[in-house]
Amino acid sequence: MTKEQKNQVRNYLLDKKLPVDLMMEVEDHFVSQINELQMEKDLPFDEAFNAAIISWHDDLKLFWDGNWSLENTSMLIKKSTRQKLFSILKKSVMLAVFSYVVMVLFYLLIPFNVFRIGVGVLISIIMIIPLIIYIKEKKYFDLPKKYKNIRLSAYQDMVIIFFILPMSSSWIFRFILESNDGFLDIGQLEGFFVNFLFLFFFLFEAAIIVSQQKYLEIIKKIIPYLQENFEVSN
Repeated sequence: MTKEQKNQVRNYLLDKKLPVDLMMEVEDHFVSQINELQMEKDLPFDEAFNAAIISWHDDLKLFWDGNWSLENTSMLIKKSTRQKLFSILKKSVMLAVFSYVVMVLFYLLIPFNVFRIGVGVLISIIMIIPLIIYIKEKKYFDLPKKYKNIRLSAYQDMVIIFFILPMSSSWIFRFILESNDGFLDIGQLEGFFVNFLFLFFFLFEAAIIVSQQKYLEIIKKIIPYLQENFEVSN
């Protein structure tokens, strides 16, 4: 397959709104399928390409699914995004439950004054970690700005939210600083509510950190492909 023919395949997939990480996978399938059709059925490129388009029609057909963004999507994009989100949530739940259990054990086993200081430090660290990751890997998080006309990955939409919770989490410190021994007692309504808020906090922060790691993992893989096939936006 010539470079021009590969560009034709790539442009078709770009028209289908595929993010680059997903497009790389689909492009490989398209190229392999076209090559097989050309070899096995002795078809010219255009006919083999059209046959591949028809076979992928249902997966790549664009439609509006009623979401708030008003952007058209496809079944393949929706499936890929769901898989990414499930992967993030699965790992985040494990990390959140582990953090919550550790906090409860400390609450039960050490003096409350020591616990209050320790949890305050722990929460501060958890809130700072996403910012440290962002600063350390800023060139990768800024990459979508260099390729404004294409979407690099579904993960890029998930990582930008890490500013939200740290700026609105003063309630965590208020609970810790103003609470008395027994504030995690689930036998009381307030204790049940506080336990739920802590678990939500751990889950949200874990999801942010996991999203960042997933994003960086994908972006570092697609950079050579980007540099080879796309120009930086002005």
